[in-house]
Amino acid sequence: MELVSMLGDALSGGLFGLIGNVASKAVGVFEAREIFAQKKEEWGHEERMADMAMKAKAAEAADMRASTAASGSWTGLCESLKAEGAIGVSYPWVNAVRALVRPVLTVGLCGFLSAAFFALPATDAARGEISGSLVFAAVTAVVWWFGDRAKAKA
Repeated sequence: MELVSMLGDALSGGLFGLIGNVASKAVGVFEAREIFAQKKEEWGHEERMADMAMKAKAAEAADMRASTAASGSWTGLCESLKAEGAIGVSYPWVNAVRALVRPVLTVGLCGFLSAAFFALPATDAARGEISGSLVFAAVTAVVWWFGDRAKAKA
């Protein structure tokens, strides 16, 4: 009976992890749509601002000195944007911390449940529940963790 219970915990943990993985993918799709909508609005604003800047520059084109100054300013802005685009998405230590969050949480959860397991007397009925929780949590974490790490589509 203990083996059947353990297998049931493992299967339900895997199923729960799969559901969590699917839910996080669905949330990711929603977030991507929201980010795209926001970017689209930003691009529209930038386009309107660029149109306004072009109209202002056309009005100043009569004066050669003003035109030259505006041209130099525009070139500086383009170079500034190029330099800013060359900067990476994030600092390496931020990526390292981000990569360690799930493993640390997984080990922490298992450590907490293991400490609770060994703190109870061997005859306590709750010890069986905790062992089931350990299996459930471990399988859920592994399925969810590795499910999210699937290769992104190119």
